[in-house]
Amino acid sequence: MAKKPLLTQISDLMMAVDGDLTQELALGQSDIGLGQLPKRLMPDQKASLICGYCSTGCSLDVHLKDGKAINLTPTKNYSVNNGEACPKGWEALVPLAAKDRATMPYLRNSRGHLEKVDWNTAMQMFVERFKGVQEKHGRESVAFLSTGQISTEEMALLGCLAKFGMGFLHGDGNTRQCMASAAVAYKQSFGFDAPPFAYEDLEESDCLVFVGANPCIAHPVIWQRVEANKNNPKIIVIDPRKTETAMRAHSHLAINPKTDLTLFYGIANILIENDWIDKKFIKNSVTGFEDFKNHVSGFTPNEVSRVTGLSVKQLEEFAQMIHDGKRVSFWWMVGLNQGHEAVRTIQALINLALITGNIGRPGTGANSITGQCNAMGSRLFSNTTGLIGGHDFTNEDHRRKIANILDIDITNIPDKNSMAYDQIVD
Repeated sequence: MAKKPLLTQISDLMMAVDGDLTQELALGQSDIGLGQLPKRLMPDQKASLICGYCSTGCSLDVHLKDGKAINLTPTKNYSVNNGEACPKGWEALVPLAAKDRATMPYLRNSRGHLEKVDWNTAMQMFVERFKGVQEKHGRESVAFLSTGQISTEEMALLGCLAKFGMGFLHGDGNTRQCMASAAVAYKQSFGFDAPPFAYEDLEESDCLVFVGANPCIAHPVIWQRVEANKNNPKIIVIDPRKTETAMRAHSHLAINPKTDLTLFYGIANILIENDWIDKKFIKNSVTGFEDFKNHVSGFTPNEVSRVTGLSVKQLEEFAQMIHDGKRVSFWWMVGLNQGHEAVRTIQALINLALITGNIGRPGTGANSITGQCNAMGSRLFSNTTGLIGGHDFTNEDHRRKIANILDIDITNIPDKNSMAYDQIVD
């Protein structure tokens, strides 16, 4: 076959309607909710994950091609995020392409340089070194620290490896540091460590009070649910700073730092003095009301105004909005959980919900939002602070039950609790 003239070949290339580059760039309609995509981004599999950036717990669908993640979309009809994602969630796959991402274990050689090794070698060295420290300095000389940003199953396996396999006694999650104040306040107020709310409450309240919280930035999907509220709710933000959430609020109470507790006692006093309380609920469901009433009686509007920096009018308007609301919810985050006199302050906020009957109904509650997506899993079911599956290390029956299930000797399971995170660090 005669070869085409050079000019004809160039013309054919310039006018070509198909080729490798065309196939690479040509768009086709996808069925994953991202419109048209090039062939290289068309997935052949799908997996799901829970976003680990904050505590909201949004579900994301990860789209795979040849076993590698190439795209993601928010999970449709998932009760937490309802097919939505915030900018952080949309970027969840970015770390996979990070140049400094570790994909293999490294071991420092005799020259002090790090070298890649296989997983079996790394695990063998890890176990030998830690067992050596224990043999020399005792069982309590080693410990591990965990997080609230991995799955409960991973936490349980970590606890099994360290405590049942390697003989560690101490191991704790940073969620004890993050959420201990809320956990104690909940246990003392309700008898259990669990926030009494669902995300639907954000959409059903007619008055929302945010304390030490900036969900606009920290928990964007939670804020999207506030914006989806069709009740045109009153939004009150209590924060010394003028945050993005405060800018969207009907009332921003910029109190002096460390005065939250005084504020809540003062508001409780105003509610009680004006008879803006739910006497029936208090009679049927609350204990210790008279003692609480006597305690807050000294927190007069003038005194609270002096301490908090708010005007008496602001205090009265705050109490009035709580009274006017039919479904009032109180929300706080790490700004309160790690604040001054946090346990007492959280209890005071819970008490505002209790004395007004804003608990146990849709759109109400005294609601702590954590900083990590599996904070409660870490505290209750992680095999660190508590024995796997919500059991107790100090309970012999619990230890025997777990030993039988795992087919291990009961003596492999510690019979006392771990030191707390801060004690381990110290």
